[in-house]
Amino acid sequence: MKFSIKERREKFLFFLGIFLFTAAVLCTALFYNRGNASDISKSDFSKRLQEEDYFEAAVTQALPAIDTTYGRIVKFNPNVQAVFLENDIKNAITAIRSYYNSRPYDNRYKCFIYASKIQENLFYDKRELKGNYNDIAHINKLLDECKLSTRQLQQSLGAR
Repeated sequence: MKFSIKERREKFLFFLGIFLFTAAVLCTALFYNRGNASDISKSDFSKRLQEEDYFEAAVTQALPAIDTTYGRIVKFNPNVQAVFLENDIKNAITAIRSYYNSRPYDNRYKCFIYASKIQENLFYDKRELKGNYNDIAHINKLLDECKLSTRQLQQSLGAR
């Protein structure tokens, strides 16, 4: 099916019109400034900067506490019956969590909750793992005693 030059010109102009209309609609949707919501006053900007500085100060203040708590957890030995060590670690984890409680409305402060949960899980896992190792050692000891008594029974039955 061949089109005449006039029909080709009409189709070209029609598609050009559709293209320009679509481009205009997309540009308007993307670049049109609705109100002046993107404008920010100097006082709002300075308030945001102060909040950012306060957050950075809180992070620099919390980092030594997080590192110290991690070190305490790594050095913690659950076999030692010292309740004060466990309480110190739990209090340190609570102190890390308290940084979030100072500004719970700010999403950036959730990092302190996550840090405290990581420390808490590490502490719990360390205690559980040590308990599991103790259970394994106890079961191995019982197994050795069972093997020894089995040998003794075999020897006593073989001697008869």
